[in-house]
Amino acid sequence: MKLNVGVIFGGKSLEHEKGIITACEVMSNLDQNKYNIVPIYIDKDNNWYTGYHLKDILNYRDIALVKRYAKKVTLLKRGKNYILQSCNLLKRNISYVDLIIPCGLGSYISDGILQGYLDMIGIPYTGSNTLSCAISKDKVAIKDIVRANNIPTTSYIWFYKEEFVSNRKKVLEKIKDLKYPLYCKPAKLGSSIGVSLVNNDEELIKEIKNIIKYDEKVIVEEKIKNTKEISISVLGDNINQETSDIYEEELFDEEIDRFTKVKEYLNNEYNKLYKINLINKKTKPLISKEMKDAIKDYAKQIFRMINARGVIQVDFLIDEKNMKLYFSKINAVPYCMSSQMWKRSKKSETELLDDLIKLAIERYHNKDSYINKTDNNLLEGYDLKIK
Repeated sequence: MKLNVGVIFGGKSLEHEKGIITACEVMSNLDQNKYNIVPIYIDKDNNWYTGYHLKDILNYRDIALVKRYAKKVTLLKRGKNYILQSCNLLKRNISYVDLIIPCGLGSYISDGILQGYLDMIGIPYTGSNTLSCAISKDKVAIKDIVRANNIPTTSYIWFYKEEFVSNRKKVLEKIKDLKYPLYCKPAKLGSSIGVSLVNNDEELIKEIKNIIKYDEKVIVEEKIKNTKEISISVLGDNINQETSDIYEEELFDEEIDRFTKVKEYLNNEYNKLYKINLINKKTKPLISKEMKDAIKDYAKQIFRMINARGVIQVDFLIDEKNMKLYFSKINAVPYCMSSQMWKRSKKSETELLDDLIKLAIERYHNKDSYINKTDNNLLEGYDLKIK
């Protein structure tokens, strides 16, 4: 019997379109001999839809048309079954779902909110849990954890919007401990959305004012000169992990474009669906075997620190001149499941997705071994009065 796999994507997020691309690639690579694919698209107002035509990325050129022919649904548990139920007056069961693959990037999906709902109704899902996703999405939280575990990262400070609005002078005083140029980032937005490079106080204040329109928390960190970005993917659970090949690319400051990264994704990454290699600016191998081993070891440590599961992507920076390594960021729900890295490691997209589903099923069955409720009503028999 085939497993009914729901693929959830979209959502109220600045990375909405990137999630669509990820989901369409996932759906095109799931083994249809093993799985019935149930697409679940969430629009930018957080309404849920399903329909066969949601599998085709070309349909998303007209979102209004996509929604017109889709069925508006909600996911719920009925008895032992998980169903997509219609939202009209006559409630109907549209599809049954056995397992969920979260593919959306950004708010409400990759930050742990969706995972919390899936845990509450009890349906198995791929990837990390609520806490792991929430930690990885917060650039400050993950850097604090990494630094506390003696993994090198860049110097940084952070603050809330309210602190900047109420006492800008105090915030700027904290930032003086850092040396220009600085990266100014929203703490909880994904990818490079909202990231700006600033060279003086005037530019810094301007960028902070822009960021606090989108996020309540800001992180400012020193730029490492002569840098190259290194990415690696980790697959597994808290006992066993394996790493992908390491992906090297140069960083170019002029590519940082505030709040326009989605356009870049749409211009370049449709091609990925049609098997065009998108490894950007492949360069001569820079890192030694010893540094590769360190990257793999650090990535596995970080995976375990946040109790990740499934597949994640960890990014590092290398100071090319001084050959120093720094942790940069982590994605608990990586773009296209980091499939390009795994392909270079001789693991196809289909094999990667099979592994993710197996890990999700194992976690689901392991949950039954833990005590998380009592069979008795502990309040029964007490004469309770609220004062």
